[in-house]
Order: sequence, then C-alpha cells, then structure tokens
Amino acid sequence: MGTEERDADLSAASAVANGTLHDAGESDGRARPKGRPPVTVDEPPEPRRIRRQPDLMRLLFESMMIIVVLALGRIGVQTTSGLESDIHNGVQLAPSFLLSGITVLTNITTAVIPVGLAVERLFRRDGKRVADAVIAAALAYGVTSLLNLWIESSYAPHWLLTELTRHVNSGTTSPLHIYIATLIAFLTVLGFNDRPTLRTFTWVTIGIYAVATLMSGDSALVGLIVTFLLGRLIAFGWRYACGVVNERPTGQMVVQMLADADFEPVACSWQGEHEDVRRYEVRCADGRTLDVIVLDRDRQAVGLIYRVYRRIRLRGPAQRRNLFSLRRTVDQEALISYALRDAGIRTPKLVAVRELNADAALLAYEGVHAIPLSQVPADRFGDELLGKVWQTLKDLGRNQIAHRRLALDSILVDEAGEIWLTELRNGEVAAADLQQLLDIAEVMTALALKAGPERTVRVGAEILGEERLSAALPMLQPVVLTRTTRTAVRKSKHLLQRLREQILELRPHALVDAEPVKLERLSPKTLLTVGAACFAVYVLLFQLSAASKQGLNLDYVVHHTSPAWMVVAVAASALTYVSAAMVLTGFIPEKLPILHNLLVQVAAAFVSLVAPAAVGGVALNTRYMQKRGIATGPAVSAVGASQAVAFVVHIALIATFSFIAGQNMGKSDSSTLVIAILLAIALLVMAVMAIPPLRRFAKKRLSPFFADSLPRLLDVAQSPRKLAIALGGTISLSLFYALCLWASIHTVDPGNHISYATTAVVYLTAQTAGSFIPIPGGVGTVETAMTVVLKAVGVDYGTAVLAVLLFRLLCTYLPAIPGYFTFTWLTRKGLL
Repeated sequence: MGTEERDADLSAASAVANGTLHDAGESDGRARPKGRPPVTVDEPPEPRRIRRQPDLMRLLFESMMIIVVLALGRIGVQTTSGLESDIHNGVQLAPSFLLSGITVLTNITTAVIPVGLAVERLFRRDGKRVADAVIAAALAYGVTSLLNLWIESSYAPHWLLTELTRHVNSGTTSPLHIYIATLIAFLTVLGFNDRPTLRTFTWVTIGIYAVATLMSGDSALVGLIVTFLLGRLIAFGWRYACGVVNERPTGQMVVQMLADADFEPVACSWQGEHEDVRRYEVRCADGRTLDVIVLDRDRQAVGLIYRVYRRIRLRGPAQRRNLFSLRRTVDQEALISYALRDAGIRTPKLVAVRELNADAALLAYEGVHAIPLSQVPADRFGDELLGKVWQTLKDLGRNQIAHRRLALDSILVDEAGEIWLTELRNGEVAAADLQQLLDIAEVMTALALKAGPERTVRVGAEILGEERLSAALPMLQPVVLTRTTRTAVRKSKHLLQRLREQILELRPHALVDAEPVKLERLSPKTLLTVGAACFAVYVLLFQLSAASKQGLNLDYVVHHTSPAWMVVAVAASALTYVSAAMVLTGFIPEKLPILHNLLVQVAAAFVSLVAPAAVGGVALNTRYMQKRGIATGPAVSAVGASQAVAFVVHIALIATFSFIAGQNMGKSDSSTLVIAILLAIALLVMAVMAIPPLRRFAKKRLSPFFADSLPRLLDVAQSPRKLAIALGGTISLSLFYALCLWASIHTVDPGNHISYATTAVVYLTAQTAGSFIPIPGGVGTVETAMTVVLKAVGVDYGTAVLAVLLFRLLCTYLPAIPGYFTFTWLTRKGLL
C-alpha cells in the first residue's frame, strides 16, 4: 500500500566486495566532484516525469478487483449479510465507552496523519508529490460524489444500488464513502517515506474507522470494500496519467559514486536499456574501461507480468530465479560472479557494488574486449569455438553452478577465442542436476541456431559425453528456453526435433533410458480452462439466483415436480451408459467383457468431469483397450472410428430432428429458430470449406479421427452384428440424452408442451457448442446454451434453468460420484 517497501541497505555479499556502502545522499547534479577534473557524461536527457508500469498494473488490478467484489456481492448475498451481521454483533459485545473512545481516536488519527505526512514532505522539498496527492484526493472526492449521484439515480442498475447500500441496520446508507475514498487516494500517492510501522498503523486505523462507519449505518460492507478499491484506482490512475517525478539515477550519479570509490572516471556513455537493467560504459584515468549496469525498481517492473506468469506456469526447479527485491538481485549477481571466478570460469571481474539511492544500485565490471556469440560470423563458428563453449558448460557442471540464461547474447568470445559469461542474475550455486540439464538444453539449442544440430550434438558429445548429453533430451522443450532463444527457434523450423534426432542417432536408447520430466505446472490451455471454468461457475450461480427470485426453489421442486417424469429421466440417464458400452463393443472386433465395458463408461462419467469435453472418455476407452491386450494402434483407430461415426450421426440427427420439429411447431418464432439453426450449420460448413485457414484448422482437428478410422470401419462393416451394435449404440446414446432432457423439462413443468424433437435439437446443438470450449465436463457452457435455446423455443426461463440443472445433475454431476469409485476400483484391478 502506498509506495513500495524499500530496502535500506545492500547485503553482506555486496559489502564484502566494496567495504562499507556509501549513501548517495542528495546529488548536487554535478558530474564533477570537488577537486577532480570534469567528466564527460553522454546520455539522452531524462524526462522530468515518467509513467511507471507498476502504476498501470495496479490500476488494472484494482479495476478487476472492483468487478470481482461486485460480482461476489451479488452472488453471495447471504454471505455478505452474514459477515456484516457477525461484525455488528461482535463489536456490540464491547463496552460502549471503549467503542466511543476508539471512534474518536480513529477520527483524529485519520485527520492528523495525512496532514503530518504532507508537512514532512514539504520540509523535505518534495512539494510535487504533495501536489500530486492533493490532486488525486480532489479527483477521488469528485469521482466518488458523481458516482453516488449516478448510483442513486434512475439511470443506474437497481442491483448496483442494492449491493452497495445493503446493511444489517435498516438505516440510510450511502453507496460509496466519500471521505474514505479521498483519504485513501491521498495516502496512496503521498506514500509513507520508508516507515512500515507508521504505514501499518495508518491502514489499521482506517480499517477501524471503516468498521465504525459500518456500525453507524453510514456505509455497507460491499460499499466500503468498493470505496477502498476505488480510492486506490483513482490514485494509480492519476499517477499513471500524469506520471511521477523522475527519480531514476543518471549517468552523473554513476560517475559520482565511482569517483567516491577512487576509480577516477573521465568519461561516461549510456549504452541503452537491456531487459531489466541500464548499461553505461565508463572510462577511467588509468585507461581502464568499466561496464556498469544500473538496477532500479522501475526497470525491475518491466516484464513483471511475464515473470509472474512464468512463475505460475513452471515447476520449481524449472523456474528461473524471479527476483522482485532489488537487494536480492544485487546479492545474487555478486554471488554468482565470485563463484565463477573462484571456479576458474571466465567472467568480467566485479570491481564495485554501490547503492545509488533507496531504489537503485550499480554493479561495475572490468571491461572485456569481446563480442556476443550472436554477433560472431558463421565462418568463425568452427568446432574449436563450439568445443570451448561446451567445455565452459562442463566446468559449470563440475562446480555445481547453473547459469540459467545461456543464450547467445550472454556468452562472449574475445579476440583470443576464449569464452566469457555475463548476465549472471538468474544463476544458482549448489545447483540441482535438473537445473544443470536445463543449461545443457539451452546451450545446445542456442549453438544449433548458429552451427546446426549435427555439429552441435557431435562436439557436445565429445566434451560432455554421450550419456550426459542424452540426459538433457527431455529438457528440449520450448517452454524452458530463454525468450530470445525461444523466439529464434520459432523461426527455425523443426530445430528441436532435429536435435532430438541427432541425440537418438548417437544413443538410440536415450529416449527409453531418460526419465520423463514434468517441467510445466500449468499449460496456457490449462490456465484458459481454469479461467473459463470460474466464469462457468459464476454463470451457474447466476442462473440459480435468477430461478430462486422467480420462486423456483427447493420447496417448489419438492411440491410441484412430477415423480413419474423423474423416473423416466433417471432411467434415460442410466441407459446412456448401456449405449456407450454398445459403442465400445461394436467398434472392437475383439470380444471384451460386457460388465467391464459398462463399468468403464461409468468411470468415464468421473473422468469427463475433470477433463475437457469429448477428451476424457476417449482417453479412458483407449487406455482400457490397451490394458485388455489390444495394441495401441488398433485401440486408437477403434476410438477414432467411433468418434468419426458419432460426428456424422450427430450432424444427421440435428438435421433430422430440426426438420421434424419445424413440421410440428405451431409457433412461427420456434420454427424460425429451427431454420436459423439449420442455416447456421450450413453457413459454418461453407465458411470452413471456403476459407483456407479454417479449412486447415478443421482438417487438423478432424484428420486424427478419420485418418486411421477407415480400415476399422471396414472391419466393422463386414460384421452386420457389430455394425448394428455400433450404429445402434451411437444413435441411442444421443436419443437417451435428449429423452433425459425432455423428461427433466416435464418433471419441473408437467404441463409443458415442448415436443421431443424440439428438445433433441436443443440438446444436440447445445452439446456441440459446449464441446468447442475446453471446459471440463462443459460446466457452465452447456447449461447456458441449453437454457438460452430452451427459452428461445418458448420454455419459461425459470423452468428452463431448473430443467437444465436437473438434466446435468442426472447426466454429469451425480454420476461422477459412482464414477470415481468405479475408476478407482478398475485402476486397482489393473483394468485401467
């Protein structure tokens, strides 16, 4: 909250290198220390104000949190009311004089602390920050006042006013608390000047003050939370819009600190910004050249979202050291530098580490006349140079050091052809074997970009040995490569595959001997699935809330549902497993136990709920056939044949039932809907056939089902009995699902006149829509699609919600319970 927590000093590693660290103090802006000759500083002019990425990130975060709080408040009405009631009852237990004293104290504190902080800033000649804080407070006051007027007007949604003013006391409450929003915006911009104790005390006091307003009826719980987030949002929005005063260290400060360390700089030139650091080249009076890197918090924030994403996606050892603390970053680079030099591995000598200010530090290295491997011409990339790179990597492994960023721009070669390592911030000492193998994979890939896979693998095997090189085979995955290497690999077709082939030529059993390594914790597809699932759960809860408001609650279900239709729905759901077992039996020439086939389909009910739609059951059936002694190829082709036939039957059933429903419907809008469904399917097929990218995508997705399925289909066609079982199971599977939905509608509303054909169209189209989104079990997507289509064909919205939820309970959610136990039993028996 407020400004970031600052590190007061550097660690022991930095202090050992340089003695006692010098505080930069307040720079006088001169590049010439007193009594020393002038120093030439060549760098682009720094803007007076800068827009900081952390402010933008916080702005987006606060906006997202406001949306989340409002959504949760609308869904969890009972939860927020209960929490508010608990707070109210708990506080009432305290003596009244104590409550009055705390209220008075918090009122005084929330008024005195901001004024005191502002006066202190003015004494420190930081009037610009105070001005920014005052403007942010004024904006918060104005925006909150206008929002209150809008929320209380007839133009705003009624639910918004209800959520922000709901209170256990029936007194009048304001949607947003203007004073709290103003105070938070002011303090967020002003900051606390490295005083964590004062910061904690202030925010606790504001929290107590907010509870007091809650108890007095001036605000509601959700309104207070939104007020807090709004104040911070306005503060960060103002800071990002106008920028903050530029306090980044300049080249003049770098020269000043180096001069204080007795290096006698005579010239300093800016070398640009690279990732999270800025670089300077400094010439000294004794002829030495220093390569200086400056780390500051603003540069550390560059790419922060990407680093957090990598931290979430990759497992522990595969993660690079994502250092968010400036002090730890400096410590780590200094430590790796000393470790490399002590091990005899060439790296520029670290000669100075200095703190520039509370938010920046520099590391100065002796200059080395060398160029990155990325700039080495192809004709100089001989076996000797490759061997030296591999030897350097071998030396790293012998000393249990991992570099973790061995891209081409981190490896230098000097005029004598010797190898030097730079960019040490991600390094590790006492590195695990996995981290060393990741370095091998990185170097192998980077060198192959310049020298080709054949020479790279051959020379690497000569230096490291075939066994050690082949151990890195499982690590050849794009996800663990550095960003620069990964970008280059994308431009070089099949480079990683060619590297794998070269390793297998040297050591044919490498793939068998190597243990599989799981480097990813979450794939992008998994992250997308989790996000979609959370949205789907929200949709489900919203639908239940809407149905409850219409009086369609548990009491209605108990007293108004039809038991007879419920029996039909349960029976139809149970028969779907018989149909699924028929499909499996029909497409396999081999004879399998009928009971086991049926149990596998019950187990698939559990697997399908935790895997994307149409994926879990396929994998489970394939695994079952493999366990029964059927080879992988025939097993996959059998499942592919069943999927191919199911796809064709699905489309045919949509067309058939759409025609029947169109003939039977008396309502023009329902008939129009059926026609629209048919036209949409026809247009989709035409678009896929006409647009090359869509055609290639469809071919890629469908070819696995049809490529190896034709021989299996021919085998099935030769046996009329197998063919009848296969087609009968495939058709009846969809029919029974549609019957279950139809019976669910009549269970909730026995007098409903929707036809079976119309219900079948609803089920088939909704199931198709749900399968396009990779959400496990189609949770949320199928319910939403079915509800929307049912309402469109004339079913009451509340009835549609309850009927769809009943259908999904019978066919998806409840069967997962016996499915889990069946899956566990089959696994224990060795059948899966």
